[in-house]
Amino acid sequence: MQPGDSMSPDESARLEWSVLPFKENLKRSMIVVGIIIGSGFVVYLGFGDVFLGVLSVVILLVSLHTYFTRTTYCLTSKGVEIRSSLGRTFKSWSEFKRFHADGKGISLSPFEKPSRLEPFRSVRLLYGGNREDVVEFVSKNIGRDTTDN
Repeated sequence: MQPGDSMSPDESARLEWSVLPFKENLKRSMIVVGIIIGSGFVVYLGFGDVFLGVLSVVILLVSLHTYFTRTTYCLTSKGVEIRSSLGRTFKSWSEFKRFHADGKGISLSPFEKPSRLEPFRSVRLLYGGNREDVVEFVSKNIGRDTTDN
């Protein structure tokens, strides 16, 4: 099933929110911007090539796009949809075996037990000020909380 499919009345549960980490802490954001610009300058000085300096800044900005752009999360009874500036991803609840909640967000893991691959295979949802709602919704659909482990 895809996120655009029509839902029957018992599947009407939905939670949607957006986060923009850049706006949450302006001091930290200015430090990040300074480090990115400084890195470009260091690359320029090291290689003596303006193109490489600009390229390094572009690479850092693209790799940190979720920090600088708005990400929208939508939880339904079918799964999780994540929309960002670079695209849209949908994962059904059946793909996740457990979750782990912390102070900033919740990680949805495809593994039944902790694995070294989790940082690469898990899906991370930032709370955006609604921690209780997100944890409750996820726990109803996955059911295996490893927060206290």
